[in-house]
Amino acid sequence: MRRLVLLILAALCLTVWAAAFFLFRTQSTSVEVALPTLMVLPSLTPTDIPPPTHIPTATATPTVSPTLTPLPTETVVPTVNPTLSTRVLEIVAVMPGVYVAPTLTPFPPGTILLPAPPNPVEPLPDATHTAPPFNGWYSFESDYPTVQYSPPWTPRLSQYASRGQYHRTESASGVASFSFEGEGLRIRYVAAQNMGVFEIVVDGVVIDTIDAYADELRFPATPVYFVGSGSHRMEIRATGRKNNASEGYVVALDAVQVFRGDAHTLIIPPSSITTTPTPEAQPAERVELVGAPPTVQPTGTPVPPRVITAAVVIAYDENGNRTVDPAEGVAGISVRVVESNTNRVIASAFTDARGYVEFELVTDSPARIVVPYFGETWELQRGGNSAAPAYTLLLTPGNQPGLIP
Repeated sequence: MRRLVLLILAALCLTVWAAAFFLFRTQSTSVEVALPTLMVLPSLTPTDIPPPTHIPTATATPTVSPTLTPLPTETVVPTVNPTLSTRVLEIVAVMPGVYVAPTLTPFPPGTILLPAPPNPVEPLPDATHTAPPFNGWYSFESDYPTVQYSPPWTPRLSQYASRGQYHRTESASGVASFSFEGEGLRIRYVAAQNMGVFEIVVDGVVIDTIDAYADELRFPATPVYFVGSGSHRMEIRATGRKNNASEGYVVALDAVQVFRGDAHTLIIPPSSITTTPTPEAQPAERVELVGAPPTVQPTGTPVPPRVITAAVVIAYDENGNRTVDPAEGVAGISVRVVESNTNRVIASAFTDARGYVEFELVTDSPARIVVPYFGETWELQRGGNSAAPAYTLLLTPGNQPGLIP
């Protein structure tokens, strides 16, 4: 800092001397002034006194001005966030002679396995008076808003029809269509002497052909069709054909019944049996075994679950004849099916107005039927016949309370 100040003062002095020299040159035309020179004299005597000379001097006051020192600028380098790149290396190792036996994947707890949709028990809940989603069996009547008819079918009233009415058509190209979501499907139709033949089509595939001829008026139902989970479109198409004994080609729809399982119900149909041709071994003169895969050891196969059906009737034996008579059924009684070894409830229902309740379930464990209110139990038999075993609980008049919930 001091060097900088000295340099500034030196520059100012030079400027002042230059200005004085310029003024002196401009005045030299009238008066000559001898400037003293700095030299070394050997000695001065009293007689060698130079005359006085008037030399104008100018005094300059230095002014220090602050100067701005540029600061070093910081260069901002954009930061690039590093990205993590992953290289997936897939290695397939083949080990000859090593066999890994397959393992079973357990189902979530509480899952009910069914080989097919269960048979519905009439009367079914009416979907017209229930908000979706529809779980279990529901009946969509012929006048349900989403059932479409082309050309329009004629509604008819009958006390034997479901909810008292059905729709019919005499057109050979009549079609009734309905979209639904579920795994099971059953059609209630009208059979009579003037009925024809119609087809049941699901998702564009004909799954059954029904001959609706009968010698008297009836309201039968088709078998239960397993159509797979998801959304489907059902159509009833008149074919323009009839039975030889029929008097017409009329097709009538009473109701569409749909089964939709809940989150704990899984339907796994049994695999179909197909015949595969067996190759015959040809005799050879000389066979030499060079190499072969290892012998597969037998493994235990778990017993597959079986379908168990049972029916329970609870009646109030009012006349004491030890049989169930009409109007003696007790409604609203809770009946459960539990596993015998774990006491886990696997099915439950309430008796209807007839005092009747039916179960159809799939299990591989021993089970029993329990009526908690009356403390009655039965061991559920796993019979192979198609008829469901019936268990009857008769309530004597003398031992019953005044009100049965």
